[in-house]
Amino acid sequence: MRLILAVAQGQSDDVVRALGQANISHELICQVADCSKAPACRWVGEEDLNSSGVLAAAVLDAIETLEQTRHAFRSKQLGDLRRRLEALLERLPAS
Repeated sequence: MRLILAVAQGQSDDVVRALGQANISHELICQVADCSKAPACRWVGEEDLNSSGVLAAAVLDAIETLEQTRHAFRSKQLGDLRRRLEALLERLPAS
């Protein structure tokens, strides 16, 4: 299990210490754009993402569409495009 949480400023030290003592893997988010999973999160609005996040969200949307329609179209070219987009997504900066 991995915990991703947002903490009010000034409380992060206490929360990080408690999670460390409990040996819980976590990612601390001070701002929405700090979240490594923000582009894929349906709770995060596009206005909260930086330019890399907006691009990653658009690429994720295209990949999801290609994945959902792969049985309907059965195209090798579309499958190759999906794999290229997935590779591009891996190379995008995390922030």
